Amino acid sequence: MQRFAPENLRRFSWNGWKNLLLPQLNRRSLFVYGSEVAVEKECIRQKEGGVIVIHPFSRIRSYYIMCMMAITFLNLIGIPMEIAFLDGNSGVGWEGFNVFSDTLFLIDVGLNFRMGIITEDSEGAIMDLKSIRQRYLKSWFIPDMVAAFPVGYILLIADLQYHSDSPSSRASKMMRILMFVRILSLVRLLRVSRLVRFFNEVERVNDVELWIVMTSIVSGAIMYTVMVANTAAMMSDVDITARAYKNKINHLEDYMTFMKLPKALRMRINNYYQARYAGKWYDEKDVLKWVSSSLREEILLTMCSAHVRKVPIFRNRDINFINAILLELQYEVFQAGDIIFQQNAPGDRMFFIEHGQVLVENEFVPKELCDGDYFGDSCLLTRGRRLTTVQALTVCQLFSLSVDTFQCVLEDYPDIKRDLETSQQDKDILLC
Repeated sequence: MQRFAPENLRRFSWNGWKNLLLPQLNRRSLFVYGSEVAVEKECIRQKEGGVIVIHPFSRIRSYYIMCMMAITFLNLIGIPMEIAFLDGNSGVGWEGFNVFSDTLFLIDVGLNFRMGIITEDSEGAIMDLKSIRQRYLKSWFIPDMVAAFPVGYILLIADLQYHSDSPSSRASKMMRILMFVRILSLVRLLRVSRLVRFFNEVERVNDVELWIVMTSIVSGAIMYTVMVANTAAMMSDVDITARAYKNKINHLEDYMTFMKLPKALRMRINNYYQARYAGKWYDEKDVLKWVSSSLREEILLTMCSAHVRKVPIFRNRDINFINAILLELQYEVFQAGDIIFQQNAPGDRMFFIEHGQVLVENEFVPKELCDGDYFGDSCLLTRGRRLTTVQALTVCQLFSLSVDTFQCVLEDYPDIKRDLETSQQDKDILLC
């Protein structure tokens, strides 16, 4: 059990927290100084020096070593993981740990200028500030400064700088920083030198053994980094569509930056891509081309048949005609607030609502439509102008059928075309 060496507090001005800087009576101090009396004399010598220096055998030094060993060990495990998986979205917890860890290692560099030193050839601790500075500057100062490079602060500042951007935009901008940060993270593996030096204080070894141990640990950490990075690469190769989406977004960000598009417009474009592709990039047309015609028809029947058959002009029609219509449907996405079409605009296509909610505004009563509904069908036969304005209230996933495509399909089904034209003429007569 550790305790302070005997002392007369009235004789000396040292009290309170300063006592934590004095050497304790323990196994290590007795090994160096030889007796309790010698340890007491060391306390007196430090007090008479009048300079605040942390003694190597002090209580605060013991607490400090335990804290730094824990943080260093976590860094030894976490830095390779960070190098492999760093993508700018590591979360508040990991960012906070990085900032705390960087701050602690920077403080450690400063504290080492006031940390007493025990050497093999000395009978006591070196407590002179000038000697401490000279020894530290000639030995571990440069490795410690490199290892303490504040990568966490760089990521935090970058995250705050791009905080107002959309997630995809922020990720694209962060990638330029992360390529640089990954290289810097490798040099942070030098923090293991602190772990080796702390162990060295417990079990004294010579300089050659110290460097061999430190080199072995760094090499092992680098190999661990490579292994984790390869595992991450294999995992990313599994999700090809997600990787393709990220590449497309990066190209899009470069284009928008080059064209100097307004920030609000860039955010809307990014939001559209997120709503349209949901982080997965694939071309529906190519996918449908890769399967047989029967499978393609079955896929489209499953996705859209129920929507199409709700429209009066498609009810009870030949299945081949319905399949031909389904093959011509186009998938479209509109964001909340988008005007899908304006009143009096030329009618070029009708829409089926797969998911979402729209507002149909006319001269009478506005009407809301949702999943499974349709609108704009009057233009298919008349090619007339829009009678209403339709606005998306939420993100809307729609299927559209253009007038030109519909007319082309009708050419292959003259009986249906004639029936539809007759029905339209009857409606026109009733309206007159």
